[in-house]
Amino acid sequence: MAKSKVVVVFPVYNGERTLSSSLQCIADQTFRDFEAIILNNKSTDDTLRIAEEFCRTDRRFSVIHNEQHVSALENFARAVQLGAARGEYFCLRACDDHSSSDFLECLVEALDRDPKKLLAACSTKLVGPDGNRIKSPDKAIFDFTTAYVSGHVPRNLTFPAEWIYGLYRASAKEILMARWFELGNPWCFSSYVVSELVVRDLMAYVQGPTYDFTEGSGSEKRYGAKSFRDKLNQRLKYTFGCYKLTKKLPRVKLITRLKFLRMCWNDGRRKTRYKLFWIF
Repeated sequence: MAKSKVVVVFPVYNGERTLSSSLQCIADQTFRDFEAIILNNKSTDDTLRIAEEFCRTDRRFSVIHNEQHVSALENFARAVQLGAARGEYFCLRACDDHSSSDFLECLVEALDRDPKKLLAACSTKLVGPDGNRIKSPDKAIFDFTTAYVSGHVPRNLTFPAEWIYGLYRASAKEILMARWFELGNPWCFSSYVVSELVVRDLMAYVQGPTYDFTEGSGSEKRYGAKSFRDKLNQRLKYTFGCYKLTKKLPRVKLITRLKFLRMCWNDGRRKTRYKLFWIF
C-alpha cells in the first residue's frame, strides 16, 4: 500500500467529551490530503461510537483498536510507529487539543522545503479557564549546534513541550523511539524526547500557525513523582539523558560541555517542576 502524504494519529482512551471537536478540527484543515487514524485504547466510555460515527461522515478517518489496554506511553508509541509506517509525514493529536486551520499546511510546507529537517513545529496557544496565551521558543535554541561549537550554550533549552505534537518526517521514528521510554514516566517526557531534534538542528520552527493545548488535564497529578527519592531520580534521568546527546554533537572544549550539563540540569528542573530542598 502506498504511503499517504500525511497521517494524523489520535491515540485515545475515554475521550468522549472532546474527541468529536478535535476530529473536526483536523477535518477542517486547509491541507486536505491526509489520512487520520483513531487509535482506540480499549475505551470504556462512548469514544468508540463517536469515532465510528465520525468515520462514516469522512472517509479520510478510520479506527484501529488495541486488543488490550496499554499505558499512555505505550499507546502514544504505537501511534508513532503507525504514523511512520503509513505516512511520509505524521503527527500525533491529543483528543482534547486543537490547532489553527493552517497547522498541517504550514508544517508540510516547512518539511517539503528542507529535507534535512525531521520535525516541523509552531507556537503553542495555551487554552485555559482564564483565557489564552501564546508559548513560543527562546531564540537561543535556533542553530544550536553552530552556537555550541563556538562555546555558546543557553542556560535553558526553552521550547514548548507541545512540539511533541508537531509534524514529523517518517524517518524521525528511530530517534523518537530511542528516547521514548527512558524516563519511564509520561510526565515531562515530551520535552525530553524532542530535545534531541532541537540540539541537533533537526527541527524547523514555523511562525503563524498554533497548536492549541487545553490546560488542566491533570497529568502532573497523575504521573508526577511524589517522593523526594523519585523526584531526584527523575531529575537525574532527565539531566544525564539529555547530557549524553553531547556524543552526537561535534567535539568541544570541556568548559562548553560543562555549560551543556548546566543547561540539562536547569531544563530538567524547569520541565519536571520538581524543587529539591525548596529552591534547588
